[in-house]
Amino acid sequence: MTKSFVKKNTCFYCGEAPLNHGLSFFESMVSITIDNHAKRFIKYVPSFVKDFVDSVPKLLFNTLVFFKIAKFSKDINKANTFRSRIIWEEAKKRGIEMEQVIFLNRPLDFYRAKLNNKYFYFESIPIRPQYSDMDKNWDDKVFLKKELKKYGVPVPNNFEIFVFPFLNNNQKKEKIFSKLMKPIIIKPRMGSRARHTVTNINTVEHFKKGIAIAGKISPYLIIEEHLEGYICRATMVDGVLVGFYKGSVPSIIGDGLKTIKQLIEEKNEKRIDRYRIRVGLELYDHILRQGFSIESVLPKGKYISLSHRAGQLFGGMTKEMIDELHPSFIPIFKKALDVVGLSIAGFDAIIPDPTKDEASQKWGIIECNTLPFIDMHYYALEGKPKNIAGMIWDMWR
Repeated sequence: MTKSFVKKNTCFYCGEAPLNHGLSFFESMVSITIDNHAKRFIKYVPSFVKDFVDSVPKLLFNTLVFFKIAKFSKDINKANTFRSRIIWEEAKKRGIEMEQVIFLNRPLDFYRAKLNNKYFYFESIPIRPQYSDMDKNWDDKVFLKKELKKYGVPVPNNFEIFVFPFLNNNQKKEKIFSKLMKPIIIKPRMGSRARHTVTNINTVEHFKKGIAIAGKISPYLIIEEHLEGYICRATMVDGVLVGFYKGSVPSIIGDGLKTIKQLIEEKNEKRIDRYRIRVGLELYDHILRQGFSIESVLPKGKYISLSHRAGQLFGGMTKEMIDELHPSFIPIFKKALDVVGLSIAGFDAIIPDPTKDEASQKWGIIECNTLPFIDMHYYALEGKPKNIAGMIWDMWR
């Protein structure tokens, strides 16, 4: 893995994947307001119309290439994400010709692959056209949880809010806050990579601040109970659970002598730059909600987390452990997949101990990724990776 895949951070609350706040806010508003209604009518659209829509990327990219605004590249080192690179590497092994779209000298996460002497255009993961239609927006965390709950799939208790009525109405904020079991989490209703997510909220002041932080990239937010446990990813391909990843958040344990800052520095000295704990505004806010500051001396034996973000990129640990997953979880993830009806999906869940019976613990699915980052199963610090990219290409046989 190379550092070229790590984007320069311009916002602590965006994590390792910063985005334009204004554009994200507008996109979220349009998507949630219109998209969910529009998807209901997709099943009534004639097949010739769908075929035309599927051909639009080909027409667009070829037009851009004709006018020399874009080009197709065979350089795998320009792949935008690890997810795309893994797909590309597997394509090369199979003799599948794959190229990337370069627009105005900027590599995009769009590609084409030559299959059966025809080019197929896709974003990062080559999902077969007959499986790509979604009549519902499963990236919508509120809608997803409502549907999963109908079928008995565990999800955290939650409700949705629209930011604008709350901006200057402290009385309404306090009323809603009083109804919730603490601690709680606030996050954008849509989005990934835990951008602008605020966890472990126990006070009205932090609740108000959480709304302001999450509301910077979306006017629609979801508030849910804070489940305790590992952040896990169950990746499904063609109806089968093919990968299970467990990630832990970065944390420290006090010795009664050193400050939190000193403990973080000690921990970072033992790690390579890429996997160090990131110190910034988000970390300061996170430990403040636990009653400490960066200069606090942590009592001996006291454990605190340093982020809500799990994984090695943030100083935590990761493990690919599908062979250790308790079998009681498998039918539940399959049921979740039946609900969403996708050929490829990644379910994120909070689970205290994935090796124990699911009925013995409180856990829940928190979101569905319709374009999952399969690379996390390959690059975990522990465990043996599965060839998920190969399974995806197998669907084209």
